[in-house]
Amino acid sequence: MIDGCTFQGGLMTGGMFLFWGLLVFLGFYLMKSYMSGKSQPNRITPIEIVKVRLAKGEISEDEYERLKMKL
Repeated sequence: MIDGCTFQGGLMTGGMFLFWGLLVFLGFYLMKSYMSGKSQPNRITPIEIVKVRLAKGEISEDEYERLKMKL
């Protein structure tokens, strides 16, 4: 015959393993997504930097065209 006290202890143990398992899974998931770079903001490409420099007047149109061809 199953004792009520033993059954409740089994549920608590199972819940504890489930809790810690989910916590470890979440930790690995967050670490993996951080390492893969998904959490980083959008990176500016070199051509976008050149466009911004042209818009600010830091470089001429000729310089822009030359840098664009290089990239």
